[in-house]
Amino acid sequence: MKQSKVIFTDALCLFVICLVVTFAVAGTRSVFKERIAEQEWAQTQSVMSQLIKADEFEEVDVSGDNQAFKALDASGETLGYLFVTQAYGYGSDVSVMSAISNGEIVGIDILDASNETPGLGQNVTRKDFIDQFAGLTGTPEVVKNAPTENQVEAVTGATRSSNAVAQSVEEALVLFEQVAASEN
Repeated sequence: MKQSKVIFTDALCLFVICLVVTFAVAGTRSVFKERIAEQEWAQTQSVMSQLIKADEFEEVDVSGDNQAFKALDASGETLGYLFVTQAYGYGSDVSVMSAISNGEIVGIDILDASNETPGLGQNVTRKDFIDQFAGLTGTPEVVKNAPTENQVEAVTGATRSSNAVAQSVEEALVLFEQVAASEN
């Protein structure tokens, strides 16, 4: 009987500790919510600025879970658009930011490929793979070697991850067409 009372007391103590820690973490997140959002926006702007040199970025409504931003110069002229899209790779969604101007891909950045296989799928974040997308004007096709027009060479051993990036870029091109048509 004493042993069960000790177990109950210990369990209750552990429960209270877990409850207090949970509320402390939730409270901290709530208090710093605005600051966290500001830091996330600053990080997003940093990536966007690397892809398209612009004075201002304005969010644009697009379908689904995707995000879109219009890049503007100081006079308010549109320089291009940036789209955050994702497609399923080998281990999870691969998130890509694609910069498009006049129907041509200016550049891309892999925002998240952390759940892809280390040493294989995560190699889609390498500069030599990413740089292949610049200048493409149509749906990118992933090939195993010797890419030609609108083709990119897959990362060795990571065809699924490479295809996920290409699908994300293809989705960005579709969104670009929709946004460009709605603005004219």
